[in-house]
Amino acid sequence: MAHWMAWVRSPGPVGTAFISSLLLSWIALDGALINRDGILYVEVAQAMLEHGFALQRGGIDWQFLSLLMAGLSAAMGLAPETTGHLLNAFLLAGACSLLVAIVRRRQPEAAWVACLVVLAMPAYNGYRNELLREYGFWFFCMLAFWLAMRWEASGRWREAIVCQLALGIAALFRLEAVAFYPALMLWQAFGAPTGQRRQRVLMMGCVPLVGALLAVILFLTGVIAAPGRMIYYLDAANPLRTLQIIGEAAGRMSEYVFPSKYSREEAGYILFIGLLSVIPMKFLKMAGVFVVPLAYAFVAQPLRTVLSRWQPLPWAFLAYVLVLAAFVTHQFFLVGRYVSLLNLLAVPVAAAGLALLMERFPRWKALIVALALLTMAANVISFTPRKTHIVEAGRWLGANAHDAARVGVDNARLAYYAGWPASQAASLDRPALAQALASGRVDMVAIEAPRKDTGAEKWLEELRLKPVQRFANKAGDTVIVAVPAQP
Repeated sequence: MAHWMAWVRSPGPVGTAFISSLLLSWIALDGALINRDGILYVEVAQAMLEHGFALQRGGIDWQFLSLLMAGLSAAMGLAPETTGHLLNAFLLAGACSLLVAIVRRRQPEAAWVACLVVLAMPAYNGYRNELLREYGFWFFCMLAFWLAMRWEASGRWREAIVCQLALGIAALFRLEAVAFYPALMLWQAFGAPTGQRRQRVLMMGCVPLVGALLAVILFLTGVIAAPGRMIYYLDAANPLRTLQIIGEAAGRMSEYVFPSKYSREEAGYILFIGLLSVIPMKFLKMAGVFVVPLAYAFVAQPLRTVLSRWQPLPWAFLAYVLVLAAFVTHQFFLVGRYVSLLNLLAVPVAAAGLALLMERFPRWKALIVALALLTMAANVISFTPRKTHIVEAGRWLGANAHDAARVGVDNARLAYYAGWPASQAASLDRPALAQALASGRVDMVAIEAPRKDTGAEKWLEELRLKPVQRFANKAGDTVIVAVPAQP
């Protein structure tokens, strides 16, 4: 056991986090199906390989991930999906190792605990089997914060410039990264030594200030058009527009939901507070068992001590909370992976809290480690039967259906595994499929029927559709391929 532990510890906590993260990604990807967002990234990358590396019209207007996938595919001779997963695995491994490096820099005794926490936190580890642009966003944000901590100690321009460039690359994955520029500037405005604040604020903000000025000149002169994604974010960040949207929704809600006139008067406040509550609820839920050490870190130490130790991460946390608040009050929903960056930023505090718990309760150390390892395994290992029936059905459609436009599917994965581009396949829900059949736009449908879905057969009967093929997995979930019954 001693030799085994020495071998495990030989790469150090940072190297162990990197290698272990790659191993977890490999486990999570075993037999996993591509996610719906991943289909778009793969198809855009494939279009770039076939028609050149210019931006393609593929349903997304922020295509840096697809560009990287296409470039790696051309260089390595691999399929875009394979290069995408490979790229994501290394980016997430890099983000995990950077967080451990941050903890080792500020609290060396908690570095190994941080290695355990960063690999087991459910918030982002649960997405290892999906092809997402968040991985690049996470990695370059963590790289920027690590460089910011190095710059704080050295004060050199090199670290300051590279830190801001890293955030610029993060913004190529997700534009929300620009919110961290003012966070870094505020960090120095409030935390830099007296007499150096103006200089340090300029050092942390020179790149975004010059970039913003240049962008305004280019947009106003019409040299380039503002990206649609940027216009969308500016609209979401407009508080007047947010108040208008909430007011309209509150009016409809008060009419149909609240019976009392007093509650109707407060409908706007209820809706606004309810939407904002989604952020902490998702954050706590995705922290899993690490909610306890996260809270203990603030109980065992003064709040000022905790926040000052991990600067500039608390400023980044606050900035991203504001971004999420703008999004959820604009769109009225919030996907879990959007909140995951908050959990990443909280990893050092959770690691410090867990180290304090182990020190305070040494007899419980083995149980705590076992619980963390169990959580780590649960993030990447699934005992539910694999969805092989979707792959089999998709390949059957690709071999037997000669016109993709004449086949309707209710799951975009069926079209993907059939080898059809999303623009050619009719990916619709069941009511839309019924309309497409009635209008004669499609003459074959492939629908997914989970084991507990009792309405699939009834739907087929109502539309007088005859099943021609059925594909099932071990759990009893099926994909039914059907055509109109002959009179």
